[in-house]
Amino acid sequence: MKVFLSVDLEGVSGYVKWDAADRERERELITGEANAAIAGAFDGGATEILVTEAHASMRNIIPEKIDPRAVFLSGTPKQLNHMAGIDETFEAAMLVAYHSRAGTENGVMSHTYTFDIFSLRFNDIEVGEIGTDAAIAGHFGVPVVMVSGDRAACEEARHLLGDIETAVVKTGISRYAARCLPVRQARQIVCESAKRALGRLKAISPITFEPPVRCEIVFTNPSCADALSHIPFVERLDGRTVAFTGNDFAQAFELFNALHFLASSFR
Repeated sequence: MKVFLSVDLEGVSGYVKWDAADRERERELITGEANAAIAGAFDGGATEILVTEAHASMRNIIPEKIDPRAVFLSGTPKQLNHMAGIDETFEAAMLVAYHSRAGTENGVMSHTYTFDIFSLRFNDIEVGEIGTDAAIAGHFGVPVVMVSGDRAACEEARHLLGDIETAVVKTGISRYAARCLPVRQARQIVCESAKRALGRLKAISPITFEPPVRCEIVFTNPSCADALSHIPFVERLDGRTVAFTGNDFAQAFELFNALHFLASSFR
């Protein structure tokens, strides 16, 4: 059984605010929770695992400490961003150490890709990175069977994806404060959730968006919308909002991914 893991940062236990001084701790925490999910997936029946990095520079996993049974994809830019490497040959996907979408109450380090995005919708459904990455997996017929992160992220995942496995490793009390499980306990919960998820694989369906797929982006800064408004396929809806349409979800996402990076350079 081929299993795909996307590993972010903000959802790990013990970490509540971005701080460059914590760079080495970040890498240890990311690698540790990735290994927990890998172990659980293999215990649950996985025979092959690809881990794709999903945070910032996407060079966070410590190579000499990652479980040697898995292969990992590191660096950026890469096609499909957080979900680089996924295709129809995978049977399940997991999103490890994820966070809730921008503006979520008590969502630890909540955001949607960048601080420039206030809201993101595909076919009028508001999503963050959990929903978007699950829909990319769904485009290839792959269900997301487990999400780990803070309580707000896991609630968001279950709201969008249904009765999947979730591993809550901390509970936010504000954007930059949380009650965190001890790291060893958090990793055990992630491991057990990954194992259970594969045992329930047949009961979980992929999330899909009917094509064509319309994307609407509400920026925090009107300058971002200004930067995109003269591109021929982009529709300006108001001072902070633009929209466009892709032939399917993968194309809509790739357009979004390029446009939000371009827009951020003009803030």
